[in-house]
Amino acid sequence: MATKYLDFSDALIIHLRLVQRIGETRYGGDSRPLIESALARPQQVSVYDNADIVRQAAALYFGFIKNHPRLGGNKRTATALVDEFLYRNDYEIRASVNEIVELVLAVEADRFNVEEEDWLRGKIVAFE
Repeated sequence: MATKYLDFSDALIIHLRLVQRIGETRYGGDSRPLIESALARPQQVSVYDNADIVRQAAALYFGFIKNHPRLGGNKRTATALVDEFLYRNDYEIRASVNEIVELVLAVEADRFNVEEEDWLRGKIVAFE
């Protein structure tokens, strides 16, 4: 089965639904090139590093958070995008909210990068 990737429209819809649901007041300021760059990272690591779904998810997390393409909600949007990417490919993250918060803060603070996806590897499982 071919991997299913997200595109700009997917990212925009996911972000808008998220900010509406949580009542985010700081949103917008989109940088389409930065969003598209982050969305392309999973495909790039797949082709150039022969990356599996976990590494691809880590690349998406890292790319979106570090690119910081939106005015607000980047870490939440990155989490929602990774969840959707995994869902479309029959996987999910099984982690607590606190664990996810620790992950995204570690990415933002440069304490986690794509090559250090071991944490995610222990949390991503295929649908049963």
